Amino acid sequence: MRRSVVALAAFALVGLLAACGGGDGGGEAGLEEDTIHIANARARSPMRDVAAVYFTAHNGQEVADRLLGVSSPAAGRAEIHETVEEDGVMRMRPVEAVPIGPGEEVRFEPGGYHVMLFDLTEPLEVDSTVTVVLEFERAGQIPIEAIVEPSVPEEEEEGMDHMGDMATGEGMG
Repeated sequence: MRRSVVALAAFALVGLLAACGGGDGGGEAGLEEDTIHIANARARSPMRDVAAVYFTAHNGQEVADRLLGVSSPAAGRAEIHETVEEDGVMRMRPVEAVPIGPGEEVRFEPGGYHVMLFDLTEPLEVDSTVTVVLEFERAGQIPIEAIVEPSVPEEEEEGMDHMGDMATGEGMG
């Protein structure tokens, strides 16, 4: 009898985990074949009120699409940014849209495209998740859950001129 109860509980747990995606906040969103797929979503918050979100976007559609905007209930403001080199210094700049051709993949990563969250409603805790809604021209809104990782070590930030800008948002446009 006890063995039956344990087996039934294990079966129920496996079913629950499958239905919930295993709790992996960095998993894929937009799993339909003809839409945008988002994978490996993660966030880092080097300051109490600012965070960067990184992920990989794959266009599974037969037509091009564009990421037009972002939002998050965890932030007062969210923007799409690109890191560019200017006079030997890496700087962040907001962008209006990020094109993704049919069958193509765009990585949102440190040193390239990324999402910035400003005016966080509360500090992000490592290993928690933060909800970000991506707004695509054709695919529409795709909500993702980004896993919060530890902030980047200082040696990786060397040469970046954006920490002061991130706090105020000045000089980014």
